[in-house]
Amino acid sequence: MAAASASSKRTFRRLQRVGKATYSISLPKRWVVNRGLRPGDLLELDEDLDGSLRVTPLETRSKPPSCRIDADLYRDENVLRNIVKSSYRVGFDVIKIAYSQGSKLSFLRELEKITRDLPGMELAGEKGGEITLRYVLDHSRYSLDDLIHREQILVSAILSNLIDFLETRKYDLIPYIRDLGARVEELSQLLTRLIITQLKRRELGRFLKPRSASHLYASIAMLTIMRHLTADLLSLSEALPKLRKKIWSNPEIYDALREGLRRSLQTFDEAMNAYFSMNFERANQLLSLPSDHLSSEIEELLGEKRPKDRELSAFMIQLDIFLRKMIEEIKEVARLILDISTEVESRVCKAEV
Repeated sequence: MAAASASSKRTFRRLQRVGKATYSISLPKRWVVNRGLRPGDLLELDEDLDGSLRVTPLETRSKPPSCRIDADLYRDENVLRNIVKSSYRVGFDVIKIAYSQGSKLSFLRELEKITRDLPGMELAGEKGGEITLRYVLDHSRYSLDDLIHREQILVSAILSNLIDFLETRKYDLIPYIRDLGARVEELSQLLTRLIITQLKRRELGRFLKPRSASHLYASIAMLTIMRHLTADLLSLSEALPKLRKKIWSNPEIYDALREGLRRSLQTFDEAMNAYFSMNFERANQLLSLPSDHLSSEIEELLGEKRPKDRELSAFMIQLDIFLRKMIEEIKEVARLILDISTEVESRVCKAEV
């Protein structure tokens, strides 16, 4: 895979005062000439989180970043899939893939599968042994908190549907849960791409709306939390139907399982609401929760009334581990709230100048 790279060179300019209320600096001649700029051309100034300014000629936006992949170098389809996904995540708007004509049909089918997992990436055309993928989503549609909120809704829906499966015994909920998990992964790919692109092309900051460096880091951490929770919930959703009859025939296990999942859903949603509202007080309350806040009933059964059935006992241990991990992830959300609040709210921690 090849992509153009530009060298950077530090230059210094003195700040000049023009008139009574305006300040200016001169631009390096080489920079202006290399970009074909003329007096009167419009430049855009973006203020970064650290207070620095980024100067961008508007016409450079017409040249989307692109890369080219030689598929013949990667005979393993999994390797090629991973490279295309990585190219998407790191911010390439155009991905060109060269291939041997003899493998055209199977290759096109594989690319169609890959693009389904990459929000906004579409097959744009095929010509002369080269296929072009193009990113078509409008950055202005998404902010960091909006994407995290969408992931929260999906994770909550997975939990809710697991509870519904226990109560209603509708087996069609399990495939639906898998679909919800796939949508979480798609959003994770998109959020990763936008965060990396924001760090490389700072003009996206106006759309992603990072409030501070802590907020940007928190968004990355939240992405990891959502993916971990989703993976654990999908694992539970695969094990649950296999043990359904044993669980439904044991009222104590059924009630403990349902209660653990219900409290998980409630506490998770409370933590996320506190995150979006930056509720400092609620964050401290969440940090004080005991580690067995969600799993106490399950652990009581494992200690005093452990099922003799090995599969059922193993499932309860898996559930106990998940519930303890859930409370730790919730506490991590609370810590992120405190980090952001401490940095941006003077009433929490007033910085001295």
